[in-house]
Amino acid sequence: MNRAAAVAAVLAAVSACSKSSGSTAPPVDTCTGATVTVAVNQVATVPAASAPCVSLPADGSTYLVSPNMASENGPSTPVGIEVGSAPPAAVDVVPQVAGDFVGMMPAMNAGPRGLREQFDYMLRSRERTFTPAMRRPPVAKAITKSPPYHIGDTATFHVLSTLTGSTYKLDTALVSYIGNHIIIYLSIRAPAGGFAPSDISALGTTFDTDLYGIDTLAFGAPSDIDANGHVFVLLSPVVNSITPSAQCATQGYIAGYFDGTDLVNLPNSNSSEVFYSIVPDPAGTVSCAHATATVGSRMLATFIHEFQHMISFNQHYLVRGGQQEVTWLNEGMSHIAEELGSKFYEALCPGPRCLKTDPTQLFPDSSQGFIGGDLGNFYSYLQGTDTVSATIFANGGSLTERGAAWLFLRWLGDLKGEAIYRSIDQTVLVGVPNIEAQSGETFPALFGDWSLALYADSLPGFARATAPTRDRYQSRNLRALSYREFTIDPAFFPLPFPIQTRTLPLSGKVSASMFVGTMMHYKITMPSSGSEMRLHFAANGGGTLPTAYNAQISVLHCPSSAACQ
Repeated sequence: MNRAAAVAAVLAAVSACSKSSGSTAPPVDTCTGATVTVAVNQVATVPAASAPCVSLPADGSTYLVSPNMASENGPSTPVGIEVGSAPPAAVDVVPQVAGDFVGMMPAMNAGPRGLREQFDYMLRSRERTFTPAMRRPPVAKAITKSPPYHIGDTATFHVLSTLTGSTYKLDTALVSYIGNHIIIYLSIRAPAGGFAPSDISALGTTFDTDLYGIDTLAFGAPSDIDANGHVFVLLSPVVNSITPSAQCATQGYIAGYFDGTDLVNLPNSNSSEVFYSIVPDPAGTVSCAHATATVGSRMLATFIHEFQHMISFNQHYLVRGGQQEVTWLNEGMSHIAEELGSKFYEALCPGPRCLKTDPTQLFPDSSQGFIGGDLGNFYSYLQGTDTVSATIFANGGSLTERGAAWLFLRWLGDLKGEAIYRSIDQTVLVGVPNIEAQSGETFPALFGDWSLALYADSLPGFARATAPTRDRYQSRNLRALSYREFTIDPAFFPLPFPIQTRTLPLSGKVSASMFVGTMMHYKITMPSSGSEMRLHFAANGGGTLPTAYNAQISVLHCPSSAACQ
């Protein structure tokens, strides 16, 4: 019989803790305050300052213990911590046990950052330097033209041509598609063997009828500073040339982007809403070779991602006079945009637009180009939730960092409803204050539950509804997605589920390191009799962690020991 299923645990969450002083004897914690009863499958989060007062009864129960730091304010270097358990009178004198993290993290392990991530980071960082004076109406450029537009019309664009964003080149292009919301321009210098008119028409129809509506419904309207009612899509070999051909294989390439310079009064502004994309180049005449079919499929996800950046810039900076959103939240929102593209096509199943090349695949062919990147990113993040911050992008938004931000926002949308994404974009607030205002909760309260949800979603052997609603996902099954990746490519996805709990010793403290904006996952199984234990979470050596880090410890009473292996 599972004792944990029959016995409720008690956490003593206190309002104050004090230590004896003026003595050479080891300090003893004394605590007063209310008790919080946590039943099986329930959770509690307690600030680190009160952590020595968190009691676990000796009832044979197993707990998932997640020390976490719920903040976007902190260093990009590791913070030494200790976490453990001990009888109340011995919290500060129990032996330390060396953790398996010590000395392994000289800097935040954010994963490799490819050229696209570097380029995106440069663009978003530059946008946050734009001053209020730049919001005055941009100077009209040659590109600006009032409707109607006609196939074959020409325009000349200023196009970024270097990774640093310091150089622009002029490119002349022809109108090749006109929709209700989108106009596609194709450069006159596009290499041979590229898009046929039918290809551009098909892309334009998808942009115009599907993707434009997905983003504007989710996040709000883009600007229309040229008063033409359209967003331009420029297909230009200048974009191809941004990526040095020698780096494509190892660091990826710039597939497309949005440049906020176009919407402000600065040199090289096109004074229009423009999404820039590479063109097919099967022979690799400009930089790396890009097959026509690959460019077409990749462009869809890139557009919906970058279009969120365009909308965010309009709503935060142009409409409300604030700053562009901070990197972690802005990139997370654009990855939500990609996923919303996937969900749009998933919702068409069953139907003619729901083809699955492999009947066993989880997503239809039409959605995999949108969701595939997010799935790889989140798996990578779950392998190191203690070393990759969701809120401090030490590497400017690596794929692993983006996986963290996407997972948080997907959980938040499940909890609060996806209308919260629109609220996050349509405000002058940015970062954590934005999340708190739109959710109506403190960020530590959200982050604590999210740290448990990453693990507690669909615990092995138990129905998904076993965990509290706040501590699981609603629209995605993380364990099912991870297991699918594991079965397809175990060399790249080596575990059925990437979060591996570590054992927290009884009457011992583990010395470890973690970063602000991260969490750890430990398991502790209490004895069936004897003294209660108190969880301990503090700076290494027993000191107090800085208040700005919002250090806290979140606890889930597991339904069984096996569920929290």
